[in-house]
Amino acid sequence: MSTALALISTALQIGSGIKAKSAADKAAEAAKKAGEFNAGIIERDLDLLDIQKKIVNKNYLQTDAENRYNFRGQQSTARANFAYAGVEISMGTPIQVMRQNARLFEYDQHKIKFNKQMTDLQIEDQKESVRLNAELSRMEGGMAAASARTTGQVSLLQSFSQAANTAYSSGFFGQ
Repeated sequence: MSTALALISTALQIGSGIKAKSAADKAAEAAKKAGEFNAGIIERDLDLLDIQKKIVNKNYLQTDAENRYNFRGQQSTARANFAYAGVEISMGTPIQVMRQNARLFEYDQHKIKFNKQMTDLQIEDQKESVRLNAELSRMEGGMAAASARTTGQVSLLQSFSQAANTAYSSGFFGQ
């Protein structure tokens, strides 16, 4: 092989390796951007879950207030009906019924509050799942980027090795 041809071949091999390394670096950057973009899309769900939680909590407060208002009205109506009928309401069966109604009402309100708290926990669990999925997307993007960079580095090293072999075979190193 002529010296000029060997020199051109060596330069082309090194140039090819540099080009492969550059392409791998661009692919790594694109993979990292894709992972971050996907994580951003996933994290959008966090805002939606926060909105859902606020709606659940506002709905609970509204329902609680309405239930308490309605219950007071029912108790007042019962009291008025007993009094209108001439039944003594300061003691005995009418007051026992009203107290039992109050206990049942509070029990129902506690159940409603408990269910709201369970919904809040489920939403928080969903939010954590979303956060973990976003983090996983970032990790996958980073892993793909690292893999692309490694591929580029391997290509660059292989091109240097091939160039060195070509140069050695051509007698550049005093063979």
